[in-house]
Amino acid sequence: MIHYILFRTQSHVTEDVARVRQALANVLPPETSIEEEETKGYFDNPIIILSARLEKKAARQYLDFLTSKLPEADLKGLVKEIPERVTGNCDLFFKLSKQDAYLGDIRTSYAEDSIAIRARVESYPAKKEICVNKLEEYFNGR
Repeated sequence: MIHYILFRTQSHVTEDVARVRQALANVLPPETSIEEEETKGYFDNPIIILSARLEKKAARQYLDFLTSKLPEADLKGLVKEIPERVTGNCDLFFKLSKQDAYLGDIRTSYAEDSIAIRARVESYPAKKEICVNKLEEYFNGR
């Protein structure tokens, strides 16, 4: 059902990179490697981008894990917004709260400062309508 899931967040100069790394690690399966990339912001401020990737089976298991850990209201909101969150390339986009993740909770977020997730959904043919239907069936069947 899922080809892969990409996780991405950033640590600004005002944040402790170790805490941001811990927040990301808290929403990932154990032993998942986290990559770091140093870059600069618009005003040459240092930014560290943290990312991780889960493939095939691990990605599907993560989706099961996520649906079991998200609060009911967050899950319902995510399911309701699936048509708006899926692209024509069958990518599902959503965000998790970085602050809640650091505290060990998993919550969806609309904030800019969050953990961005992109999940590539298997769909043959790759059409948005088919992808949306598959995701709605999956989430509503839980």
